[in-house]
Amino acid sequence: MTHPIQAHRRSGESIGVDFNDKAPYPAEELTIHIRRLRLLPMGPDTTAKVIQVMLRSISLRFFLAFLLVGMIACSDSDDHLDSTPQAPALSAEVRRTEYGIPHITARDWASLGYGYGYAYAQDNFCIAMREIVSATSRSAELLGEEQGDVVSDFVLRAVLGTREEFRERLLGDTESEAYQLGRGFAAGMNRFLAETGVENLPGGSAGCRNAPWVFAIDETDLWMMIARIGLGGSSDQGAIRQGIYDASGDGGIQATGAAPSMQQLKQSMRRLVPEMTDNRGGSNALAVGADLSQTGKGILLGNPHQPWNGAGRWYEVHLTIPGEYDAAGAALQGLPWVGIGFNNAVAWTHTVSFATRFTLFDLELDPNDRFRYVFDGEAREITGKEVSIQVKRTDGALETRTRTFYSSHFGPIVNLKGVDPALDGWPMFTGNVLSLRDANLLTDVRAVDQYLAMGKAQSIGEFTEALKSIAIPVFHTVAADRFGDAFYGEVAIIPHVTQQQLDSCKQGIVPQLVTGSSNNAIIALDGNRSACNWGQDPDTPAGTNIYGYDARPKILTRDYVGNSNNSYWLSDANNPLTGYPVVFGWLGHENQQQFLRTRIGHLMVEQRRQASDGFDATPGFTLESVKQLMFRNRVYGAEINLADVQAICAGAEPPGITSEQLERARSACTVLASWDQQVDTDSAGAQVFTEFWRNIRSELSGSFSSVVESDEFWLVDFNPADPLNTPSGIDTSVANNQALVIESLSEAVLSLQAAGVALDAPWSVTQYYPRNAVNVPIHGGDPNMGVYGDISVDLDPGGYSNIRSGNSYVQAVTWDDSNCPVADAILVHSQSSDPDSDYYGDQTALYSSKGWVRYPYCEDAIEAAQTGATLVLEE
Repeated sequence: MTHPIQAHRRSGESIGVDFNDKAPYPAEELTIHIRRLRLLPMGPDTTAKVIQVMLRSISLRFFLAFLLVGMIACSDSDDHLDSTPQAPALSAEVRRTEYGIPHITARDWASLGYGYGYAYAQDNFCIAMREIVSATSRSAELLGEEQGDVVSDFVLRAVLGTREEFRERLLGDTESEAYQLGRGFAAGMNRFLAETGVENLPGGSAGCRNAPWVFAIDETDLWMMIARIGLGGSSDQGAIRQGIYDASGDGGIQATGAAPSMQQLKQSMRRLVPEMTDNRGGSNALAVGADLSQTGKGILLGNPHQPWNGAGRWYEVHLTIPGEYDAAGAALQGLPWVGIGFNNAVAWTHTVSFATRFTLFDLELDPNDRFRYVFDGEAREITGKEVSIQVKRTDGALETRTRTFYSSHFGPIVNLKGVDPALDGWPMFTGNVLSLRDANLLTDVRAVDQYLAMGKAQSIGEFTEALKSIAIPVFHTVAADRFGDAFYGEVAIIPHVTQQQLDSCKQGIVPQLVTGSSNNAIIALDGNRSACNWGQDPDTPAGTNIYGYDARPKILTRDYVGNSNNSYWLSDANNPLTGYPVVFGWLGHENQQQFLRTRIGHLMVEQRRQASDGFDATPGFTLESVKQLMFRNRVYGAEINLADVQAICAGAEPPGITSEQLERARSACTVLASWDQQVDTDSAGAQVFTEFWRNIRSELSGSFSSVVESDEFWLVDFNPADPLNTPSGIDTSVANNQALVIESLSEAVLSLQAAGVALDAPWSVTQYYPRNAVNVPIHGGDPNMGVYGDISVDLDPGGYSNIRSGNSYVQAVTWDDSNCPVADAILVHSQSSDPDSDYYGDQTALYSSKGWVRYPYCEDAIEAAQTGATLVLEE
């Protein structure tokens, strides 16, 4: 549909209104504002808000010209308008600013999603498409059995249901903001696909050109993808997913074998460490309140450590419904809302929380019927559900495969033989079987509603009110506002399991073994009595059995809060939170050793409080000093240990160490003596300490802890009363420590030599990210050696180049006395996954030089930074 004013613009004519013989205003400027008015829902309140926005960005003379032309265009006497069709069902405006950030403006939620879906698809269509294929249980059907995942397809079909079942259960309210947003997003992606054609989609490893698995989607497909993402911290973790699949219920299985020992099961559970404590999903967050801010305004630093490839990577976007919603920041791939971001009054971010999302229940089976179990003295049935998927065979033909999954009233039956063979059997060696209850199951629509409310909030008070629906799946939340308030909260999905239940509901052998050997990462409870089931609080969201908002660890302050993936305990290091059950955070729980990254974050805040960090002479933070802290790139593990490493190199010759090992170790120490103990691009020798510390951790890191736990290694042992400064130093008098240091240095040298990396090479040529045949130097480093700016990558031939995750979307936000936020951001991996895009590596290069993008938010800033023409989408 062509609007009359747009018709003039497209024909190249100019519309002008002359005041005082001034030059006429071009149609281009007028039509932008008139079109924006057309995108609005009708009503005097909304119109008034738009007028206020316009008066901030244009002159009075121009505003009067706008009104005059608008009245002419809308006049009842204008015959031109009498025949104009009604407004299209979907209508959005997309403008791009520098580095490819899309700013979408629309009149309603469906149209907002429509514009966003189209803009997103221009950059990353294939990423979301691939995830939709998997989330809808069609990977084996469309990719074939070898490339697809039969286990995942079956389990997701069992957990989420068919498309029809999922839609009926979750998508009943088709008028909700969340539903409409998703509907529009799917329509926008489909429009891009129709216009582009599958033959013109991006190629390469992340592309899908001519892929047989590309299809037009609808909102159900999109919502199933969103639902699967919500299960990433629970049912969709690899070991748990496999456990659901392995509970096949095949007849005749009986209890066999003896109970495993705690030591045996602990070794088996150790295989889950990379999955349950995956620091690739880590993050840092810092919120500064008025008392620690030089300006009296709040300041927020958001630094999520998300993957650089695939569905976990971020995408920058600004979404606006004038007068109703105006949030900017970043979203995960294919998710139609701002996940981490800011508006004119509030900024927020997340860090991954290692709290409990699910529990196992140990069911006492009827000895005469393995499909019946005892609950509160009465028999209950284990029910079966037949699930079918399509699988493409090697000859291209499709076959239907069917499998039965079983459930108790808690949820799916699971078989953990993949963790330890001793846990196999139906029943297990105990005569029992395990069942899973997942708190994150089917909470995705509530999550979107909550994020939209967060984006509308105009103060920390309104923001925390939005959190009370408690639908965030796996994150700590940290926020600040323009009024100087700062907030931390563990306000994510956590089942209501009290400490009393944790202490009294592990009478069975399996609950004791599983919970004890996993450091509470996996909690198993007795499943034969209601006293061990999840409870609720007065403010628990209906039907969820999770902890209510009032029971949560949280802090509202004018000072500061910070979190780097340990538990809630030290989110304000000066005022620890205590007295909460371990389900609120088993990793770095109360009075436990913290990550080196957690420690350096809090220590840098204290140094800024004292103005002892060299940033500026005035105590307290500014936006600039927050950015300096972010890219400081100190290696805290070296600061507290390197002097002792050098001492061992210089004098120790422990028994069992060969002369070759000692020679290699001393060559490493020679390089480390000149290293600046940082991971900046010009730091030379960081690779030596990186490999050395990885060797130390591989020997001494505790199960399910990710820190070095040893009563022998540390010179100063961990002290809960001084958690930021302990443990520290190496006890150089212990021969075992001397040998371990020499061996670890020697192995570091051998690893680097095998990879072809010089010991003294600068970090710029050692750690890099290839973008179209250019190796872009990447600063930052391994978080486990105490680097705040995380880059998670393994050593490969040539260096550290196959970066998995780390600093991704980084935002530093504050406010001045205007109505506009002041936000600097950097999307380290850049916007687009398409190598042919202008936005494939532009921000990566900017990050390399420690640059930032001033994120345009208000209208004048957007217009000044706009690149290319405004895109108006309608259908």
